Amino acid sequence: MIHEATQEISNYFTMRDLKHRIDDTDTLSFVELGFNGKVVKGVVMRYFSSTETNDIAVRVENFGGGTVPDDKRTDVMEVLNHLNTRFRFARFYITAAGTISIAYDLAQSTPTDALGEMCREIFIRFSQICDEAYPEVMKALWG
Repeated sequence: MIHEATQEISNYFTMRDLKHRIDDTDTLSFVELGFNGKVVKGVVMRYFSSTETNDIAVRVENFGGGTVPDDKRTDVMEVLNHLNTRFRFARFYITAAGTISIAYDLAQSTPTDALGEMCREIFIRFSQICDEAYPEVMKALWG
């Protein structure tokens, strides 16, 4: 089932000619779009909704394109913690699968008619954050 918030975001992106796709599972719906930044390439951002409220969770999954090796985990965690202090609302973390993700959650009190514009702003900001963070993450992973 496509939730109202997800549909609102998709409608807004369609009006702004932002190429995206909308999909759902048994428990949630999402809008997905990819982008290439100045530095980072092939990033996929998803806007998830799991209820009829405006509970949008934004995720960039598998940032950096692979699993964090065990011998690099401490170095990567230090970089991610530094990035978490540098980018106020973005949260960098290592998933249970060992990949790096970036998360942001919209306030549930966001009016429905403001969701599209807010998600576009987050898209722009996340593309900047990904470009700035990518070299530091890659240095920790492979430097």
